[in-house]
Amino acid sequence: VSTQSTGNTDAVWVNSLGGGGSLNGGETIGQFYTRCAVGAVEIPPSPQGSDVREESVNQTIKMLVGGALKRSCGDTYRPVYNSAGERVGAVPDGNKKDLRDCVEAAAKAQPGWFGKTAFNRSQILYFLAENLSSRAEEFASLISRCRPDANAPEEVERSVQVLFDLAGRCDKIGSHATPLGVTGVIASSVQLPDIVRLMAAPLISGNVVILVPSPQSSLITAHLAQVVSVSDIPAGVVNVMYGEPATLGLAMSQHPVIAGLWYPHTLQGCDKVQAEAFTTGKRVWFDETSDVGRAVKRCMFNKTVIMPAGNSFAN
Repeated sequence: VSTQSTGNTDAVWVNSLGGGGSLNGGETIGQFYTRCAVGAVEIPPSPQGSDVREESVNQTIKMLVGGALKRSCGDTYRPVYNSAGERVGAVPDGNKKDLRDCVEAAAKAQPGWFGKTAFNRSQILYFLAENLSSRAEEFASLISRCRPDANAPEEVERSVQVLFDLAGRCDKIGSHATPLGVTGVIASSVQLPDIVRLMAAPLISGNVVILVPSPQSSLITAHLAQVVSVSDIPAGVVNVMYGEPATLGLAMSQHPVIAGLWYPHTLQGCDKVQAEAFTTGKRVWFDETSDVGRAVKRCMFNKTVIMPAGNSFAN
């Protein structure tokens, strides 16, 4: 604690790193704070004055696993660079153990998500769209930071409209539609509307999703995961992890619980992924379709009802 003379009043500056004790004259720090509260003591600025600069604190990005934001099992991070080659942040570097945790959480959540009414799923996706819209300026700023040449406000608006569109489709796909189950998505696009469409399209028929964005869009997807975590989406329905897309995509194709996989044809290893997917009996798509309706239909199948007629069966 130091004192400075300011005219008729002794001004006192309190070092925030100091501990307990008493001040001059035997006054305790608690008594001093009481006098400060009633305005009996004038507290000048810190001695550093205008030379002190406020430094921004980088946000710790985490994966979304089972409804909770978690670090990677390896506790390692990978840098994220913008289109100009400048480092703009870092995200957890996920591995196969993280993928297994995502699959476990997704498989546990899928029956409950499919058990909800189509109207309820529609309400939840609508709420997600509203939350994304309320943070439009934040996302536009982040997109501009990662891709300075992008039309960020328009990109965010299109993303919101994609969610509103999908929310309106939930109760229009028919009760005969059956979801695949756990769906893996390796998203190569850096456009937020494409990421939102691939993440949300499987949800409307009762699927659950494990999303791996491209390295360039990882930071934007991380903020999208934060919006998902506060938008009433049940834990495990949407899981987001980061890492090497080709490595995680191959691991997804080998996992027997994952029933469908989006794997962009621009990545290496498509033949191996297709072979592994065939072995485990899963559907795999190598294009990121921009058609919302087509994306929705890919993640479900229709039941075939067989009606008995006499001693034979007729469709």
